[in-house]
Amino acid sequence: MTSYRKETNGQADQPVRFYKYVALTFLVLTIVLLGIIIFMSSKRATITVITRSNALEVNEAIMVGEEGVKGEIKTEDIELTVDFKPTEVKEEQSIASGWVTLYNKSNNNQPLVATTRLLTSEGVLFRLKDRVNVPAGGEIEVEVYADQSGIASEIGPSQFTIPGLRTDLQKLIYAVSKESMKGGIKKTGVLSADDWSRAQQEMQEKLKVFGKEKFSTTTEGYAVVYGLTDFEMTSEAKVGDELESFKATGKAKLVLIYYDIEEVKKKLKEELNKRLIGEDELISSGDNNMTVSLGNFDLENSKAELIVYCNGLVSLSPESPQIGKEMFFGKNKDEVRRYLLSLDHVQGVEIKFSPAWMRTVPHVHDHVTVVVKNVE
Repeated sequence: MTSYRKETNGQADQPVRFYKYVALTFLVLTIVLLGIIIFMSSKRATITVITRSNALEVNEAIMVGEEGVKGEIKTEDIELTVDFKPTEVKEEQSIASGWVTLYNKSNNNQPLVATTRLLTSEGVLFRLKDRVNVPAGGEIEVEVYADQSGIASEIGPSQFTIPGLRTDLQKLIYAVSKESMKGGIKKTGVLSADDWSRAQQEMQEKLKVFGKEKFSTTTEGYAVVYGLTDFEMTSEAKVGDELESFKATGKAKLVLIYYDIEEVKKKLKEELNKRLIGEDELISSGDNNMTVSLGNFDLENSKAELIVYCNGLVSLSPESPQIGKEMFFGKNKDEVRRYLLSLDHVQGVEIKFSPAWMRTVPHVHDHVTVVVKNVE
């Protein structure tokens, strides 16, 4: 009986061990699979693409009228008189002059005739312009002029002796100047051909400014540029005249070109987009960068040309397929870096893997982050 029970228990233990083995195996596989899932879900990559925008300039001619944007051409007659100064100067030697104070420390009045000599310690000679009587114990201010012409007589404040007086009186009766003498060189303006040409250019600019101030009204949605035609300038002064200044009168027909500002912006944007290499590039430009000037115009046929200038920036578009996440799947850091630096506008690359010991970019779209950072 005893041997029968042992045999029965041994046979019963075998299925139990088998099920335990299966259960443990299943548990191990579950843990391994869970670990793989956790590992795969923790793999992440952040790729920062550092780009730099390049300058882009457009200088486009846009017609106003039937062949171009909507607009209107008007004209107004304007006239302006302006004072100009010549830049060319003629120099010639002249007689310096100024004022001195005569002092009389003696007890007697001292009469001095016109042309009385006054001499500085450096030997520069001046003369009285008029006859004077210097009161005893007093002083008087008088005008003097240099004996010789030229810049050498333009002396600073000085003390003068009067050589015509007795030696003892020269110490009591003398002169002192408080300001510099002037006029040793006479400068006279001369109207040159260059001055006349410069005045014509300035006159045209002044006429435009005058016209803008006088006719500044615009229609809503329209901007205006100004030009001149039939310009002429007259003056009583002639080239070669010696003068300090001259008056000139300018006359012209002011041309006003009204144009639809939105249509111009649209055409400019179209021209900018033509400069793109492909969909991988993006242009940024503001309306503040746009300047409009007047080109050629035909008043008889009501046509005008606008010269539109704009500067913008072209950069790598953040939506470019070239930097789509799938472009980096399975690549290591060096491969990602080499690829990105081969693209236009890319200046640098920063790559971060998580966990840090990971070697390649994961193949899961949501686990890859691409950041585009533009630097100036």
